[in-house]
Amino acid sequence: MAQTAQPRVALVTGAARGIGRCIATALAQAGHFVVVTDLDEAGAQDAAASLGDAAMALHMDVRDADEVSSVVAQVLATHGAIDVLVNNAGLMTQGPGRQTTAAQFEAMLATNVTGIFHCVQAVAPAMAARGRGAIVNLASVSSVRGGGSVGNVWYGATKAAVVAMTAGLARELGPQGVRVNAISPGVIVTDMTREFLTPPVQERVLTRFPLGRLATADDVAAMAVFLASDAAAFVTGQTVAVDGGFLTN
Repeated sequence: MAQTAQPRVALVTGAARGIGRCIATALAQAGHFVVVTDLDEAGAQDAAASLGDAAMALHMDVRDADEVSSVVAQVLATHGAIDVLVNNAGLMTQGPGRQTTAAQFEAMLATNVTGIFHCVQAVAPAMAARGRGAIVNLASVSSVRGGGSVGNVWYGATKAAVVAMTAGLARELGPQGVRVNAISPGVIVTDMTREFLTPPVQERVLTRFPLGRLATADDVAAMAVFLASDAAAFVTGQTVAVDGGFLTN
């Protein structure tokens, strides 16, 4: 009698709300078992509960290398593999770069850049040992524009680092069967951006989107599911803009 295939295991950071939660939901709907991680443990539990038996929630601070290693070890011990890693957790500052404090910049670096470092260092060896895996990083159109309509120059710099890491990791991990790609969302209303994206700001930035609307979390989640899937089996090292044509203007 043929055995039922086990679902692929996906670990998503910053998944208690916003884009991360939407990605976690979309991956679960696509048949993955999803490990929902976040600093907000209650929010992560709520997100996982909404997915029923297709998910579990764990507290994880991507800035803490020891905690990341502990969580990854727990998931590997329980489920035997992590097939997909989505590095979604992020912080943003807004306004002129000269107004950003050193503490704000260091906090962004710790989450947006070092957080990915910690997660990849913890997960990639297990993926490489099995000869397969997919890593999806969340960058931003700010990585090209050096900031932009919402995030500022320092936020853009951290996301440019994500693009560079994505290309380099794809080159290094490809021979072990691990694909690494990134998504650059356009302007999107989330908990992180809502206070900045007031109706007047939204009206102004909409003129720069050929498709005539802002991005949604569902748009980004659909791309994450694709990049994690076998449909993208020969796609690696790419940063895909999900931006409604924003970067064409």
